[in-house]
Order: sequence, then C-alpha cells, then structure tokens
Amino acid sequence: MNKGDIPSAARLNRAPIGLVERDDTALALLRAVAFRLSDDTNLHLSPASQASDLFGTSPQTLPRTISEWTARLSPEDIRARRKAMRRLTWDGARYKLRYQWRTDQGESLTIEERGQRIAGVNDIPTDIEGVFRDVGAEDRASVREKWLATQDALTGLDNTAQFERALSHMIALAGRDRTPATLLRVRLTNIADLNSVYGYDTGDRLIAEIARRLAHAVRAPDVVGRIGGVDFGICLYGADAQAADAMADRLRFILENAPVKTPYGGLYAELAFSATETPEHAAHTQEALDQTAIAIGQGLPNGVSHYTASLGLQRATPRVDTEADDILDALNQRRVQLAYQPIVAAKSRKLHHYECLLRLRRPDGEIVSAGRFIIAAERLGLVHLLDRRALELASETLLKDPDVHLALNVSAATVKDRVASEDYLSALRALGPQAKRVTLELTETVALDDPAMASAFSNDVRALGCGFAIDDFGSGYTTFRNLMAIEADMIKIDGTLIEGIATDANKQMFVRMMVDLAQTFSVKTVTEMVDDRGDAEVLRRLNVDYLQGFMFGVPSPAPAWQRRAG
Repeated sequence: MNKGDIPSAARLNRAPIGLVERDDTALALLRAVAFRLSDDTNLHLSPASQASDLFGTSPQTLPRTISEWTARLSPEDIRARRKAMRRLTWDGARYKLRYQWRTDQGESLTIEERGQRIAGVNDIPTDIEGVFRDVGAEDRASVREKWLATQDALTGLDNTAQFERALSHMIALAGRDRTPATLLRVRLTNIADLNSVYGYDTGDRLIAEIARRLAHAVRAPDVVGRIGGVDFGICLYGADAQAADAMADRLRFILENAPVKTPYGGLYAELAFSATETPEHAAHTQEALDQTAIAIGQGLPNGVSHYTASLGLQRATPRVDTEADDILDALNQRRVQLAYQPIVAAKSRKLHHYECLLRLRRPDGEIVSAGRFIIAAERLGLVHLLDRRALELASETLLKDPDVHLALNVSAATVKDRVASEDYLSALRALGPQAKRVTLELTETVALDDPAMASAFSNDVRALGCGFAIDDFGSGYTTFRNLMAIEADMIKIDGTLIEGIATDANKQMFVRMMVDLAQTFSVKTVTEMVDDRGDAEVLRRLNVDYLQGFMFGVPSPAPAWQRRAG
C-alpha cells in the first residue's frame, strides 16, 4: 500500500471539507463522520451506519435535523455554536468547535465539529459541510503524553529529563546561596537475578514498589526521580556528606527490611548507594550524574560510595572554546549562508520581498538551520559577526538583481554594542541607493527591553533609506505608544497568533485590532506562518498587507528570481 492510499488526519484537515465524506475508511480510522447541513435545518450524516456506531445511537434516534443534534448539547455549547454560525458571513468561511455531546445512554462524548459555509443568503449560511469527530480518545492520549513528558511510566516518579532539570536547579541554587547540596544515587542490585528467576513482570513490580517507598520517604525540597533502568536519584538540598549518609541509612532500612509482595511470595530489594557533593565536585548536572555512576561501581556493601577526585572523572571541560572555534571556522570557511523566503502582498499575492534567514553548511555539506548556532553565538558574544555576514551576503544578492527587496534580522547584541552597531551602519552606508531595498527586523522583546535604543537605531537606518520592522509583534507587551516612539515602518505579527485564525474568533479579533491600529499610524503589517488557504483568506479580509508562510514558499538557498533566470 502506498503512503498516500489512506489520508492522514492532517491531510483531511487541510483537504476541502466537501471531499472528506468520499473516504469512509479514513473517516472510520479518525472516528469521524461527514455531515451536510442544508437549508439551515436538515442534517445529513454520511455514512449513516458509521454515525450510529460512533455516536452510540440507533438508526431511528440518529439526529436528522440540527435542532435534534443541538438538543444533546449544554446551553453554553449551544450558544457557542450559534455564535460561530453568525461569523460565517461569506462562502468558504470556516469554523471549529469542541463540545460535549450526549448519547442515547446518557454518556458524554467530546466532539470536534469542523465546518465550512458552502452557500448562504447575505450573512446567513444556508448550506454547510463538515466533519463531526470523536476526539475524546485523543484528549486522553494527549493528557498521557504530556504526563509522560515529565514522568516515568512504570514508577510515576520524575523521569530522567525532569529530574535533570530539578538537579540543575539545585546545583544553581546551592552555588548562589553557598549551601551544600548532594546528589544521592540509589541502585537496585538484585534485579537481574529476580528477572531471570521470576520474570520481568516481577522485577517491574519490585521497581515500582521501591519507587513508591522512595516517594513517601523523600520530603520537599528534596526531589526523587528515576535516572536509569535500576537507578534512582535524589536531590538533597542543604545536605553534606554526613547528611547524605544519614539519608542512605534511613532509606536502606525502609527499602530493604520490608519484603515486596509478589505471586511468588515476599521478595527483598538489595541496594547500593553513591553520592557526590555540589559544587565541590560537580559544577553541573552531567558531572554529578557521571560522578555518582562511577562511585557506585565501588560497591560498598553497607555504606555510601562518595565520589572523590581519585576515582578519575575530571571536571568536564567547558565547550565554550570549541563552540567559539566552530563559529569562527564556519565564518572563515564561508559555511554561513542565506535562505530566502518570499513575502507576498495579501490582496494580489504578488511577490513583495524576501526575508533572509541564516543557514549553516556543515563540513559534510548538509545545510541546516542556524538556530542553535545563533543561540551559541549570542551566549559567546559573537552574534554580531553573524549579523555582519548576513548583511554581506545580502549585499551580494542586491548587486546581482536590481529589483529584489530583502529583509534582514538584526540582533540585540549588534544594536546595543556601540562598535558593532557603527560597523553595521557603515556597511549599510556602503550600499548607497541600494539601502532602500533593505528592511531590518528587530524582535519585539528587544524593542521592549530598551525602546530608546531601538528608536535610535531605527532613526539611523531609516536615515540611510532602509526600512525598519518589529518582528514577532504580539509575543510580548509592546504598546503602540512604543511603536510610535520607535517609528517602525512595519510590524510582523507573531505566527502563534496566525495559525488556525480562520477558525479562531479570538485570534481574528486580536489581529483586527492590531491591523486597525497599525493603519492608524501608517504602519504596514506582515503575518508569519500562513500555511492554510482559509487563514490566508481571513487575513486578506482583515486587511493585512503582506503574508509569509510555507503556502507561498519555503526558505530556499536559491531565490525564485535566480532559479527563473537560470
């Protein structure tokens, strides 16, 4: 079977709604049925037999009108649905609802209703097509998935990732307060024997019971988690080596002296303990974990194996120098490149300009996003070099094509540092008249952090003929008063406010407000992450000026105008 034989949930959600009912197999897999509401009254469910099974009704009691359907909703959900219908003022308008629907047996199903207006009279929809889907199982799976992101499935304790976060916090807090802190590792040493004799289910039963006892024995602010198959970790804040020994003695009594009940009778745990102190021996999380893993191999039968330097693990060498060398090597070897993503006019869909995004070419030739690279550069104080390289590459592109307009991101480090800022402005001056084809983007959080600094930089670049934009607008708390002070020519509305806007009335209201205020100040608006036709149409109706997203083009190392020329 080919991959495309059965549409996925994502593909169905993107497909024209009127086509969904043709694939009954896919609908069954999604626990969904297609519907059509005609004359604003008659409800047609397809296939009917599948609808009866899904909604727990008999064929005779299956709703045939929208009134019969909504009679099974709460008054609050009925009002929400009516409100959504009033927003369907044009053919093609979409909506999405989620509510509880009552079955014949009185059980409650979580239903997601997605629909699209097919026809109507003025602002009143008369024909709607869509899908009803039982998403209750998905919700339960989502809750479990979120739980598993931080908890261990077998024991219910913090999993390794969550425990490492707690350990990192403890180390930082101990260093700041100059307070001792200890990582105590507890290992079940007889699990292999129990698994071989009684089976893995019995071994899991023992692990789960030991975890339960640990959870009851450890008190806040100490934290316990599972850090390996048979290993547990305990963060002991304010505890030195002597306190760790006392804790280990107490745990050994609790865990070893009471048998764990199993179908084969009571089984006993055998334990080993190790510890390392922070920040005396371990300056960060991985050091502490590695040191306790080495120390526990010493296998003291009735005590705690404390890590000492003589055990051989030296303090890890910071990667700062290596990362700095990586960045400088990439710049010197011309492995930092640009990718160009088109930004189009919302009404005409014609190309307006490209945003230049940094990409890194690895030594093996693979092109990857420079996201982590940029974060490291910011931490190391080298990000201004990446900004300067991006401008250099953009300048070459401007020389090759006299019609292209480009937008470049500029970092706070470049703007705030007097030397780096002047160097950047000098490079812009060298562009001469071509500077008019450049727009510089500064994120909202940076502008908010220092509006006066952002305003001064805006004035400098606008005096050279460049445009100035605030990126990720709406992600923070920048006021339009700050926007006026900075005198931005453009704002880029944060993509999290755009995804799914076609079916989200709150997002529509918020974006409409931002667009109206921007127009008041003669500021252009760009929306990011526009990947859906319905979203694009709603944004056009909201009078957004420009659209950016995968719907119009992915970031490409070879801009569209260069490909056509070739």
